[in-house]
Amino acid sequence: MTSAPACPDKAARLPGTGLCPADAAALLPADDHPSLPDGCAWSVNEAALPDDIWLLYRAARCAGKTTALAYAPARPLARLVYALSPMGGDQAKGATLVAFAPADHHDPQSTILALTRAAITDQADDHGCHVRKADIPGWPADALVVDIPAAEAAAMRQDEIRTACGPLGLDQGSQLYWRIRQGHVWHFDLGQESPEINPRSLTLVRKEAGGRWAAIA
Repeated sequence: MTSAPACPDKAARLPGTGLCPADAAALLPADDHPSLPDGCAWSVNEAALPDDIWLLYRAARCAGKTTALAYAPARPLARLVYALSPMGGDQAKGATLVAFAPADHHDPQSTILALTRAAITDQADDHGCHVRKADIPGWPADALVVDIPAAEAAAMRQDEIRTACGPLGLDQGSQLYWRIRQGHVWHFDLGQESPEINPRSLTLVRKEAGGRWAAIA
């Protein structure tokens, strides 16, 4: 068995997919990367998922350590948790960063709403919840939140941080939102600090019959 040729830039291949980092990066959406603390830079990493699917994503690399995510099976939402966090250290290990599930092909927003409502424990919070665009500067342009009707929100105090529709709904005190991508709904819970992954970059890939890696449609 012959080993794979060296990457053109002499970088180490990703151990799971065997992709050169530059080739892995080429499979990710092109966008402006979020800022990182001094001493950190963006790299590319991977995580194994079921059914021979891999997740590629941009990860922060700080002091020689690269942020790593691990798949944690769960229902109704599978989770991506910190396996290694250069910024958070051992305290962050195992913390959920992203949760995801297959989306309804015809109406993916209905999947978001159903999952959000299912997580509500106080039924008083399940009133008029609906999916809307987040429209928050710095967030992905397609970011969505689950919120109460605009008229009700406008009647509340505007000088307080507002939450709505349970733990998967709106939280103005956190980078918490949904995205729809690659046939899945993705729930991001990135807290208040600079995220250690680029949330726009998460991409599911699978090896095709000819041996080439490609993003899942």
